[in-house]
Formats: sequence, structure tokens, C-alpha cells
Amino acid sequence: MRKQSRLGRVGIIGTVLGGILGIVAAWGETDPVDLRGLLGSRFALVLIDVDGLACEPCLAALREFCRAVPSAVQEERVLGVLTFRAGKTPDSRLGRIARTKWAGYSRANGIRFPVTLDESLSFNRLSEAGTTVLLFDPRTGRLKRWTAPFGPPAIEEIVRFLTTSETTIMETQT
Repeated sequence: MRKQSRLGRVGIIGTVLGGILGIVAAWGETDPVDLRGLLGSRFALVLIDVDGLACEPCLAALREFCRAVPSAVQEERVLGVLTFRAGKTPDSRLGRIARTKWAGYSRANGIRFPVTLDESLSFNRLSEAGTTVLLFDPRTGRLKRWTAPFGPPAIEEIVRFLTTSETTIMETQT
């Protein structure tokens, strides 16, 4: 695996944050999201492959991830984006189907993080291999990525990342 320079990571983070802001702008009136607190702290972006919503092993990995992350943390530090595989253009019909599938699945499984549809296909390249979790730490400029299925060590690291407060991190570094 090739190491990236800090500048390269910052460029990637800036690109992804720009994509997030563009997608959040598309959330509109029905799904308001307040990013003020989110962008100053560690957070996760979950890229959910729409085709994976019909794949039980894919859904099992997503369920396991969501069950491990406390509900309050999901609401405060996790954003979801429904993505489409290359070659699929999300027209209004496909978008409605994807949103309906997700609404039922998330209600049935107690998933609490807000989700939107990537109508601009901004995240296709990052989610080509399926459902992906991106972890951001804006304070340090670090970005980590996992693709489902997530093993127990990955889930433990993701949960620890999202649940460890920045105050605790700063205390352990001094």
C-alpha cells in the first residue's frame, strides 16, 4: 500500500468534505443535517452501495457495524450516503426505490444515522467494492477507510475512534 503525504491526505479530505457538503445541500427540507458540530470532531461517512441492499451478506456486515456503534454516536457522528455502482445513473425512479429500501431497512434495524442519495455520483470510486466506512479526524487531518465485510478488529477500531472523545485523545498525547 502506498503512503500518502500529509498534503495528499488533506487534498483527499478536502475533496470528500466538499462532496459531503454538496450532498448535504441536496438533503433539503426533509432531512436537515447540522454539520457545525460534526465537522469539528471525528466522524464517519458510511457509503452504502444501493445494490448491496439486496445482498444478505452485505446487509449482515452493515447491521453488525450499526449494532456496534451506539445510537447516540450514530446520530451525532455518522452520515450515510447511498451510492450507485458504475454505469448506473440514479434517475428519480431508482432514487425513490433506493430511499424506500433504505427507509425500511434502517427502521427495521434501528439504524439512527441520517442518509442521503449520491445523485451526483461523487462517491462512486470510493464505494466501488461495496459498502465502505470512511473515518475522518479533522483535528489531525487523518482519514481511514474500510470496506465490508468488516472483521471484529475493524469494528472495534471504528467504534473506539467514534466514541473516544477529543479531550481524552489530547490528554493521552501530553
